[in-house]
Amino acid sequence: MQINNIRTVSAPSVGKLPLADKPGTFTPSGKKREHKPGRLASDGGYTESEVAAKLELNLNLLPGVNAQALNNIKDEDVTVRLADGSVHLMSLAFVADPVPVDGGESKMTIMSNVSERIA
Repeated sequence: MQINNIRTVSAPSVGKLPLADKPGTFTPSGKKREHKPGRLASDGGYTESEVAAKLELNLNLLPGVNAQALNNIKDEDVTVRLADGSVHLMSLAFVADPVPVDGGESKMTIMSNVSERIA
């Protein structure tokens, strides 16, 4: 059985990103729930808060890859394709930190307030 992993990531301004052998981690947007105790155990409950979508990527900085263009990704619809064939859309996504150039490899974090599975 194939392990589910990130297959491709694309953004309109730069196209497909050059992913490294171990591409990284995708966390879809969702809800975080925290326990809220009550006087009795049965009186307890939980509170919910929204959690943004997060894509932590390892990149190969091939010749012609423009680190500045990667840094400029903001308010774009970023598409994440997984090995199982599912496709997730990160709406109005942005690069969270500047992309460093380091020995041909780099890390980048893309975030969006919401993501949705579109296929």
